[in-house]
Amino acid sequence: MWIVTGEQLLLLEYIPNKSLYDRLHSHKATSSGCLSWSNRISIALDIAHALDYLHSVADPPVIHRDVKSSNILLVNNNHAKLADFGLCKLGHDAYGAQTPTIIRGSLGYVDTNYLNTGLVSPKSDVYSFGVLLLELITGMKSLHGSITLAEWTNECRKHQDVDVMMGMLDPKLNGQVNGEQLRVLVHVANMALLENSMARPSMAEIAHWISSCMERLPESHLPT
Repeated sequence: MWIVTGEQLLLLEYIPNKSLYDRLHSHKATSSGCLSWSNRISIALDIAHALDYLHSVADPPVIHRDVKSSNILLVNNNHAKLADFGLCKLGHDAYGAQTPTIIRGSLGYVDTNYLNTGLVSPKSDVYSFGVLLLELITGMKSLHGSITLAEWTNECRKHQDVDVMMGMLDPKLNGQVNGEQLRVLVHVANMALLENSMARPSMAEIAHWISSCMERLPESHLPT
């Protein structure tokens, strides 16, 4: 490394596998290979842990406000990193704020409660994470014309029959998924997308459920 007096250098990590958006929706998805089911669950867990850290460990805490597939970078072995904090809100005051703010975020991912009230909270990130889960499951973009992915999948994802849930699965997976894991992830997405933001789980709870899902715990251990 060379240091030149008076000069500033911004050093960025090289990300060989691009973004999750690239891998799911662009030509790179073909050239780099389809993300396997286990890859997708692992990516979901990585981002759940990242958001839990921002909400519960970081001081001051952070609300990201723009969780989406293009802001998730894939590194070695398709581990995921959350990027782009340009819209984030910092500090404990942001958590209990009762003053509406200008709506920020990306269409299709933005919390419906935030859209209606202008009030942002950690549960706004939880909602966006729910959309991200659906994106990983279906391989579809968050917005189709004026229809959001949450709306498009509403009927299938609220069905109790795993065979019905399989109907919204990304065809590139060729059905190579664990049905019980699919049921858990869809259930977690449904909880994250609840209209009542206070009823949504925390990212710590979501991370625990996904981790348990990867261990294929029996049905009695699943979230309710």
